Amino acid sequence: MELEKLKLAGKIAEELKGEARRLVKPGRRASEICERLEALTIELGGSPAFPCNFSVNSVAAHYTPGLSDDLTLGEKDVVKVDVGVHVDGYIADTAITIDLSGEHGKLLEAAERALEEAVSTLKPFVSLYEIGRAVESAIKSFGFKPVRNLSGHTIGRYVIHAGLSIPNYADRALWHVRVMPGMLIAIEPFATNGKGLVREGGTVNIFSLSSRRPRMALSEGEEKLLSLLAERYRTLPFTPRWLRERGAEVFQLFSSLRAKGAFVEYPVLVEVSNGLVSQFEHTVYVGEKEAVLVA
Repeated sequence: MELEKLKLAGKIAEELKGEARRLVKPGRRASEICERLEALTIELGGSPAFPCNFSVNSVAAHYTPGLSDDLTLGEKDVVKVDVGVHVDGYIADTAITIDLSGEHGKLLEAAERALEEAVSTLKPFVSLYEIGRAVESAIKSFGFKPVRNLSGHTIGRYVIHAGLSIPNYADRALWHVRVMPGMLIAIEPFATNGKGLVREGGTVNIFSLSSRRPRMALSEGEEKLLSLLAERYRTLPFTPRWLRERGAEVFQLFSSLRAKGAFVEYPVLVEVSNGLVSQFEHTVYVGEKEAVLVA
């Protein structure tokens, strides 16, 4: 682990959260905010580790503005902004929630307190059960539910989800699974006034390259686009709007590759009862003796 590169990624991620708090206002478009945060990432010396996630109200995760869809913020929206920054593949992943109405402070506090409790629990050799228990207990103490089928995760170089999932509830099956020194971990509690589960929605604007070759033969143009995507993003997620500078033809090639199974797709995730969802997230490096906050 190159800690200096990781620390720079974390510093940039912290800057992005401050910018997000300034930008997220009623009447603003999601595309305006996300594209500003993605551009700022590059200006500050990093690269986006994934498209800016901009999930509003009952949408918990995985929305980013598309080529033809966007949203404009209303005065009562609950907005999750989840950003990832990498420096040479070393990733900081962090998120905040902004309540534009000022009416849902307890919902936000539930997720934020859960994050604090989970991070304070995190140390070498702690069990994943104990982390999940800390999250669940904190959220329930505010009268809300954790979203059980969303989780934190370990992070690798150029890999957002590197193997272990960090539960947001007390999963006894994970009592014997331990955090090991050298792990980089994203802790991200989600709290809701709904049922505590998410389902996939119909919108997909985030993709990554599949580890499998497409099922059908590729044209020369498709091969070139795959090579470009591999060079730019490796295993990291991306969005088609990042390809605008290559002209309209690239989107036809992208659609063709999608139909041939070239991509992993990340549909938006929506709370099953349309409950409001809040989210906060930190990235933490677990050293030999203690855990260190990255972002």
